[in-house]
Amino acid sequence: MARLECPGRLGIFSLLTMMAVGSSSAQTGLDTLEDRARQSKVRLETGPARWAVRATLQTGARFGMRVVSAPPDFEVRIVVKPDADKPEPFARVVARSGKWAVEEIGGLKGIYQPWEAPFSYEVVARLLSEAWPPSYVRGAEHTLSRRVGETIVVRAPLSPSQKMKAESFLLKLRGAQAKPGSELAQNLAEIRRRLSEGNQLSVDEVTGFMERIAVGPLDLEYSRVEWLEEPPEIPLIKDYPDYSAPLPTDRDGIVMIGRSGSWRPGYPELEPGGQLLNLDTGKILRIPFAGGSCVPGCFSDQRSKVVVSAAAKDGAGVDLFLVDLLQGTQMKLGGDTLTGGICRSPALSPDGQTLAVIFSTGPGRDQVFLLSSNEAEPQPLGDPLDIRNLSWLGDGTGLVLLVGEGFQKKDERSGMRIVRLGLDGGVSGIRSDTGSFATVAGKDSQRILFRGRDQLWYTCSPKGKSVSKVGNGLKDLADPAVNPEGTHAVMIGRDAEGRTWPIVVDLVSGERFPVKVERGRWLNPVWR
Repeated sequence: MARLECPGRLGIFSLLTMMAVGSSSAQTGLDTLEDRARQSKVRLETGPARWAVRATLQTGARFGMRVVSAPPDFEVRIVVKPDADKPEPFARVVARSGKWAVEEIGGLKGIYQPWEAPFSYEVVARLLSEAWPPSYVRGAEHTLSRRVGETIVVRAPLSPSQKMKAESFLLKLRGAQAKPGSELAQNLAEIRRRLSEGNQLSVDEVTGFMERIAVGPLDLEYSRVEWLEEPPEIPLIKDYPDYSAPLPTDRDGIVMIGRSGSWRPGYPELEPGGQLLNLDTGKILRIPFAGGSCVPGCFSDQRSKVVVSAAAKDGAGVDLFLVDLLQGTQMKLGGDTLTGGICRSPALSPDGQTLAVIFSTGPGRDQVFLLSSNEAEPQPLGDPLDIRNLSWLGDGTGLVLLVGEGFQKKDERSGMRIVRLGLDGGVSGIRSDTGSFATVAGKDSQRILFRGRDQLWYTCSPKGKSVSKVGNGLKDLADPAVNPEGTHAVMIGRDAEGRTWPIVVDLVSGERFPVKVERGRWLNPVWR
C-alpha cells in the first residue's frame, strides 16, 4: 500500500462520487434531480428494466455488462473487450429464488447463496457490486455547472480524504520531470485541476442516476435505464452443482483464506478473494462480502460472523467490515476514526468483547485501536509503532505485537522484536531474536509461536522463555493461522513453481495433515 506508483489516467482519484445535479436553476434543479433519483431507485428495485455498463480498470482492461432485472431476480452477462467486433464472454450470474447460478467461461459453474461463489477472477465480484446505477445524492456544497444534452454536470468539492490523497501524491512527485504530453504529466495536470475546481459529476437528467463514476480501480459508464412493460424472462438453471447449503452448525474446521482461483505458474499475481475453506471437506465459498476483494481478519459471535478489511470505495484507504456469514449482510466498523488510512490485522479478545485493529496512516506509523460494544468511538492504545503482527494474550490483559524499528530497515533480521502491549498502553520486551512473524498460540494461549532468524518455527512462553522448536522447524512453511484451541495451525506450503496450498500442522510434534484442495495461489489464512 505504501509503494509509490504512477496510476493510469485519473486513477489517483478512485472516487465513489454518488452525486450529481439537477436542471434549470442551481438549487431547485439539484432538489428536483435528487427526487427523480429517489423515484427511479424505487422503480428499479420493484419493476422490470435493463441497462448496460462499461467498466475500465486502471490496467486498461475493459469489460461490458448487460443487466436484465425482474426484482428480485436478475441476469448479468459480462464480456471482455466490449468494443471489439466479437466481445469475449467472461461470466454470467443468474439470480432466481434467492440463489445465484454462476458461470465463468472456462472456470466456475455452480449454484450458490448470493456473494458466496468463489470466483476464479475476483474482478467478477467487483463488477457485480457496481452493476446497478447509483442514484444522485445531493451534497450541501454541490453547485450546478452545466448541461450537455440530457446530462447534467454538477461541481462538488473534494472530500477531505480525496484532497489529502491528491496533495500527498503531488508532494511525493515534487520536482519530478514529467515529459509534456506523458501520462504522468496528464495525471499531475488533472490532479491540480481537481484540487482547484473540485469534482465534475455527470447525471442522467431523466432518471437521476449517475452516468459516470470512478470506484476503486474501476471507471464506470452507465447507459440510460430502459423501463420494461413486461417482466423479462430470467432463465432457470438447474443442471449446475448446488453449493448453496448453509454453513454447518459446527464451524470449528472452517478457516478464512485468500485465494486466486485462476492463477497458474507463470501468471502475474492476480488479486485474491477472501474465501471460506472447510478443512475437513475442502469445500470453498467466498466470504459473502458485497464488493471487491476482502482480506481475512478474524471470526466473531460463535464463528457466525467475520471481520475483514477491504478497500474504501473512494480509494482513500482500507476500511474494516463486519460480515454476517449466515445472513449475508455487512457493516463498516470504526466510523470516521478509522477512515482514510489502512485497517489491518483485526483480532478479537478472548472474552469476545473487544476488537483490536492496526490502523496505519503511513509506513512505520501504525496505531493499535480498540473497539468495544459499549464505546461509540475506537480508542487508541499506546504510541504509534512499526507493527507487523498483533494477537491477544490468553488472559486478555494485553496484546502481543511483532514490531520493527522503523520502515527504513528493510532487512527483517535487524530490528524485529516481540513486545507486550498492555491495556494501559505500556510496552515491554519479550524477545528480540525473531524473524518475520509472531502470534499467541498454545493450549489456553500460554505460548507464542514465532519465526526465528534462521527461518525455523519455535514457541516460547509469554515472557519469552522456554523456547521449543516446532517439529523439525517447518522451514518450508509460512503464514501460520492458529486454531482457537491453540493446538494446530494452518500454514502455507510452496513448491518450486510458486504454487501454494494450505497444510494443517500440529504445533507440538510438527506432524502435517493435508487439506483437500488443489495447489494454486493461497495466502493469509485465519482460524480464530
